[in-house]
Amino acid sequence: MKDYKVSVFNTITKKYEMVTVTEEVYQVYRKACWDTNNNDRSYRKHIDGQSDMSFGFEDHFENLDAYVDDCARRHEEAIEARERHEALEEAMKILSTRDRNLIHAIFYGGYSEKEYAEKLGVTQQAIHKKKKKILEQLRKEMEKFS
Repeated sequence: MKDYKVSVFNTITKKYEMVTVTEEVYQVYRKACWDTNNNDRSYRKHIDGQSDMSFGFEDHFENLDAYVDDCARRHEEAIEARERHEALEEAMKILSTRDRNLIHAIFYGGYSEKEYAEKLGVTQQAIHKKKKKILEQLRKEMEKFS
């Protein structure tokens, strides 16, 4: 009768050991190893063939810790941006309608100071001065939220 041996990881000694098994166990073990190796080769061949579509994920999998850290950093940045946005929304509530309109027109509406001044019939310098005053007021108000 032939001896069949397979390599098994011993969780106590933390080492691989050769263990004698039956022919049936050996055949199943070898089939599982063959399938794993075949799948790895097939997957790598597929990725290599699709390299222009791989989006660089294999680089991230080679250094998974860096990838996870990058995801965590981007998540934190998104949370901080959302918090700043919410603080700005709250700070904007203290402004008069006229001041909110000025800020909205210049920062969100695409107006230049000169265009907005012409629309209101005032000088560009007056709009600039008012904008600076409003921004300082918003900065002070937002400090309360941080």
